[in-house]
Amino acid sequence: MDAHSESEQLRIYKLGPFGAASNNAFFLVDQATGDAAIIDAVANYEAVLAGVEAAGATPKMVLFTHSHPDHLESFDALRELLPVPFYMHPDDVTADAEHAWLDADLEVDVHVNGGDDILLGETELRVLHTPGHTTGSICFYAPPYCVVGDTLFPGGPGFTTSEDNLRTVVRSILEHLYALPGDTLTFNGHGEDALIRDSLDEVVNCLMQGSLTRDGQGNTAWQPN
Repeated sequence: MDAHSESEQLRIYKLGPFGAASNNAFFLVDQATGDAAIIDAVANYEAVLAGVEAAGATPKMVLFTHSHPDHLESFDALRELLPVPFYMHPDDVTADAEHAWLDADLEVDVHVNGGDDILLGETELRVLHTPGHTTGSICFYAPPYCVVGDTLFPGGPGFTTSEDNLRTVVRSILEHLYALPGDTLTFNGHGEDALIRDSLDEVVNCLMQGSLTRDGQGNTAWQPN
């Protein structure tokens, strides 16, 4: 199975889209050891596990960018099939008013916070806490790559439920993602990959030509009104 992209340390595999929300499925493989990290628990986990096997890799962990239902569709199945730790930010695991989509608290083995490092084989994945899309949204950075979940897409930030959350996700993007080198390639939960410098150019054009607003569905674009 061919990698979607690779560096000296890491191979990135991209499958899908899967499910009603057209989720991308990713797994990361450390070049030195063949250890694999599955990103989120999207639909069609069978294809993801088959991909890991075809890549000659061994699953060692499941990393969650956030806890929206389309990123948890195969949570229970992977729990049953894989004796590996699940990682998530602590702000996204509790079934409370801010996480009304959760029926119960999530059984997660490792709570990770911004600034933490996760060791995948010989590759360090830096955790970036980027709240706004959800309170516990996180990204995983290992240069020249960053898995950004639904925090940032080509064209704008991810869905938000309020103007306050929009301000929060924009602040997260400005402080954490736009601090990365411009040639960082981002992998998001839906749609196409993007370079940080291209996203930053979109924002600059937005600021020069118009303003940033949410539509009635909570979606936002880096473009004039």
